[in-house]
Amino acid sequence: MIAVTVSQNHPTLVYAGQELCKYLNRMAGVPSAGLFTGEIPDGLPRIQLIAAPEAFPVADPALDDAVCIQLKSGEGSISGSNPRAVLIGVYRALRAVGCRFIRPRPDGEVVPELPISEVTVSLQETASFRHRGGVIEGANSLENVLDYIEWLPKAGYNSFFTQFMDLSCFFGRWYHHDENPCLAPEPYGGSLAQQYEDRVWQEIALRGLLHHTMGHGWTCESIGIEGRDWNAVTLDISPENRELLALIGGERELFHGVPSTTNLCYSNPKAREAICSYAVQYLKNHPGVRYLHLWLADSIHSFCECERCREKTPSDWYLLLLNELDERLAAEKIDTRVVFLLYLDLLFPPKTETLHNPDRFVLMFAPISRPFSQSLADFAPSGAPAPYVLNETPIPRTVEENLGCLTSWQEYLKKAGLTFDSFDFDYHLGRAHYGDPGYCAISKIIDKDIDHLPQLGLNGILSCQELRAFYPTGLPCYLMGLKLWDRSLSYEQIADEYFAAAFGKSGKQARALFEEASQCFDTDYWFNGRAAVDPACAAKMEKALPLAQQADALASALRPENDCEKTSRSHLASWGRYLTLYTRALIGCASGQIEEGRALWGQFCQFIRENETALQPALDVFRIQMIGRHFFFGNHP
Repeated sequence: MIAVTVSQNHPTLVYAGQELCKYLNRMAGVPSAGLFTGEIPDGLPRIQLIAAPEAFPVADPALDDAVCIQLKSGEGSISGSNPRAVLIGVYRALRAVGCRFIRPRPDGEVVPELPISEVTVSLQETASFRHRGGVIEGANSLENVLDYIEWLPKAGYNSFFTQFMDLSCFFGRWYHHDENPCLAPEPYGGSLAQQYEDRVWQEIALRGLLHHTMGHGWTCESIGIEGRDWNAVTLDISPENRELLALIGGERELFHGVPSTTNLCYSNPKAREAICSYAVQYLKNHPGVRYLHLWLADSIHSFCECERCREKTPSDWYLLLLNELDERLAAEKIDTRVVFLLYLDLLFPPKTETLHNPDRFVLMFAPISRPFSQSLADFAPSGAPAPYVLNETPIPRTVEENLGCLTSWQEYLKKAGLTFDSFDFDYHLGRAHYGDPGYCAISKIIDKDIDHLPQLGLNGILSCQELRAFYPTGLPCYLMGLKLWDRSLSYEQIADEYFAAAFGKSGKQARALFEEASQCFDTDYWFNGRAAVDPACAAKMEKALPLAQQADALASALRPENDCEKTSRSHLASWGRYLTLYTRALIGCASGQIEEGRALWGQFCQFIRENETALQPALDVFRIQMIGRHFFFGNHP
């Protein structure tokens, strides 16, 4: 028996000890390790789990993860810069002896047979980036969210972002089965919704993950108008609230009827006070939040056009608001960090205002309009953006333009003597990945983007994505986690590791198949949202159709040796049909047969609806249909 001990009775350390014992015992095949939080019998060999912030030369031991693993013949220690790092260190040690965690759930794991006496690992690593996390999107069951949170530290991630005031948007989409009439709605709401919310927060805290919250919703919630999704509503707005809304086209109304996309009149002190007071109270009610995202409305060209608001740019009013919030938080002795974003109109830098307390704020670059067939590493910044004209200047579309906005912000703040912790809030797996049915092209873009982050002054990525982005494989999510932890890893190394774990002896064949499929598509043909006539793109996609038969043949030939390979085979077995229907729909549009393409898209949607139960943990059926309808195929089906 090996005794696993913890340096302190911290919930995350205890959980790390439980996880280590669980996997050591699975590898050994018999109970061979136990967690001891009290006295240990004399002579019992042990593995110590130690949180030792003083032992690691990192900038901030509470935020920066580093590990030292010294195990010899099943004895030794795993230490980390904080309890979360120790948990990540446990999984890192397990990975070093052959365990693989390629997707959430037990059927995403490979655990080799190995006696504890043969567990020998010696390594010391510091995460390449501070910010390594996922952001909830799409439609999710409670189990989907909990499975994903459990998986994050296994893949090297350290953060999770719960968007909006609560998660009702994302849970509601699933339990109401929006976009899938094949499934009957399930109970959700009221006390059940609160139970789900509480459980998510508890599981984030248990693992010590850095908890990011809110983002959207401040501009409406702060004046008593609920905004927890992107749906239009019809409301009676009080005169008091109406005067706080942005004046656009001579009227103060909800922007397109959607509360969360509606800005306020930021020159009005009452509007700024409402947001600041609401944010202070939110943090008092949620003391576990490490990063509070204070964003403005989620819409382009929706800023107030009143005479007073025209005196400053939206970015200047934004910084003024942030400084006022900082003063309020300081007075309340709240040290939560506040994330401010460069996004849509706010990508254009300010002219007069600056931030007073750089220790409070974290800069977030959110290039939602960038293309994803190109990497951030492929282009230099375009230079300073054109002068911003209120509600008129087009948002940047190219990589160069987006990077030009980022560097202009950085240069503006640097002139004021300010530098900020910062990260990339990106959307590789939020919409664009559906344009790459093989998932290899988007993985290569992620790989290059991460390599280039230091040159951009960005300290990691928060991935705004569907949590169920593991179909046909989980390579993009897996690669992002491992690469953010260790930037020296290459796409080749991670892909080899992934496919060997997912498909066993047929890993090389499976990788070749998916990479060939990725080469047949232009991600931006899908992502740019245009059912355009493009014969060259149609011809390129035609080459994908024969691959469906290859996928079927490979799936039939596979002889899975564990549950992980069984699930990978199951995904591959359905993917051939998925690929065929998806490809034909896009070819129809690209070849000029738009209506035929839309009809074929309907067949594709029916296929994924009918198979959602089998694919549910891996494919977000709601999200791909929503993106296809809104951005490509119009209102069909």
